[in-house]
Amino acid sequence: MDQIALNSFRDEPEHKYLYCDSCNSLLPEPGFYCVKCEPPKGPDSFSEADLTFSQAMLRIALLTLLFVVIAVFRLDIDMGQVVSSGSKETPLKIAVDEDFKIFFKVNTGLANLRSLPNVKSSKIIDTISLGTQVEVVGTERGWSKVIYKPGPGVKAKTGWIATKLLDSEIK
Repeated sequence: MDQIALNSFRDEPEHKYLYCDSCNSLLPEPGFYCVKCEPPKGPDSFSEADLTFSQAMLRIALLTLLFVVIAVFRLDIDMGQVVSSGSKETPLKIAVDEDFKIFFKVNTGLANLRSLPNVKSSKIIDTISLGTQVEVVGTERGWSKVIYKPGPGVKAKTGWIATKLLDSEIK
């Protein structure tokens, strides 16, 4: 019911008759709701009990996935090591052949040449640009130890680069 009508009903000493807006019948003494029309019904509320089993499982799966993604991001976990922790890498064996030779080139715009085979505790020695040829002398857990010569007359540098940043080419 309208708040102004209720305030005027309480403030004035003489009683006014109020009528229901729906059925136009006389309202009882307090005048809050009509006996014939019943109190107004509120909106239907959504209950968690109305969820089906598949909807509940989908919500649980999405929350779990969100938790895992946030944990991996915040803890800086390398998923490549987690997924392939049970399998061991086979060492790269290169057969020496007079007719064929394997060359390795950087496959990204800029690749960091690092002092150690990890991101956290290693220092960047140099950056290598796209297409630069390097010599791979060893591998370790997704990292390749390379020898890189920046230019003519410059001393060659040895360091580590992520193996996924290298492409091989046979000539």
